[in-house]
Amino acid sequence: MKAKGSAPGQYLGFALQPVRVFHYLLKCGPDDFVGHEHVDDVSVHTGDGVRLAEQCKSALSQNPVSNWAVDFWKTFANWLDNIEAGHLEPEQTQFRLYVTPVKRADLSQKLSDAVSDDEIRSVLKDVEKRRAKKKAAPECDPYLQRVLTADTATLSALFRNYRLINTDDCPLAPIEGFLGATLKPDVMTAACKFGIGDAKRRIDDAIRRGESSLINVAEFRKHFQAFIKAHDSERFLHSLSDAPTDEVVQETVARAPRFVRQLDIVDADIETKSRAASDFLRTASDRTRWAEEGIVFEESMDAYDDGLMRRHHNLRDELGITQKGLSDKERGRLLYVRCCDAVPPPLEDRVVPIHFMPGSLNSMADRNLIGWHPNYETVLGEEDE
Repeated sequence: MKAKGSAPGQYLGFALQPVRVFHYLLKCGPDDFVGHEHVDDVSVHTGDGVRLAEQCKSALSQNPVSNWAVDFWKTFANWLDNIEAGHLEPEQTQFRLYVTPVKRADLSQKLSDAVSDDEIRSVLKDVEKRRAKKKAAPECDPYLQRVLTADTATLSALFRNYRLINTDDCPLAPIEGFLGATLKPDVMTAACKFGIGDAKRRIDDAIRRGESSLINVAEFRKHFQAFIKAHDSERFLHSLSDAPTDEVVQETVARAPRFVRQLDIVDADIETKSRAASDFLRTASDRTRWAEEGIVFEESMDAYDDGLMRRHHNLRDELGITQKGLSDKERGRLLYVRCCDAVPPPLEDRVVPIHFMPGSLNSMADRNLIGWHPNYETVLGEEDE
């Protein structure tokens, strides 16, 4: 059963909840999970269960923390319902009410400031007295009565762990404060847009698959850090893979994967095929490691391949015009040499290892995206038959 209190809201055209999800993805421990509309608007989960449940309220056109605001008392009523349903453990959960922009708060702030059972009882008695003086029942009364008649021990535990967060005129402020120590100002906006968008995408994907809308903090950060490095780094990319042994190279050539057969059909020599195999293996390893460790943004490698493919096609067309006297095999070997000997383009403005560009070219040849023989698709197709 879906927990109560998970209705969506908007903030200046942006959903407020994904902004807060992003906030906690930056703030929480790497082993945590951050949820959206799971047990609350936003929640933080550890191996022991729910650690934090937050209701997010936009206060652009109203004050959701005024004394008799429906949103305010409904928040506590929903928390009590979720406690009784077993979704939340009041002694172990931090209850947060996040309101932006800043609004005047009276009873809501007093309840947030109350830390002892005596202080909590005192504030609740004050609430009852104020309610008794009103000539007509306020609109919030069903939710208010739900709170005032709740089990005393449960209510005390809830309010001991309740805090009002009503300090931000913009929900991006705490995020920018967190990132500002490490990000350049010109990267901040792009980073926030990407982080919030990526959080929302992950949530939407999980819902689409019928899964719980929980995001693993460590996994999210790897992707986010890769984005930051892609936009805020000027350095060399260092290989994380060792050169394969001669035995591994020879075994690879002997298996004749498609990139090797691409070289076979243009009569490339064994030295060329061995170097291609070594470059292919190292590049495959680096691509995997760079993506897994957040060193390179994965989409940047796709863009890199697109650039290599464009260069390949241009060189192929040039040789078709200028080298008509060569045989198809000779033109194929020349195309391979010209492609591999060209100045390697940078990846995310960083110089790549020497094996990376030829390894990437052979990877694309292995996927049949490019070839060296002018009619490689036909020739390889006949071999496969």
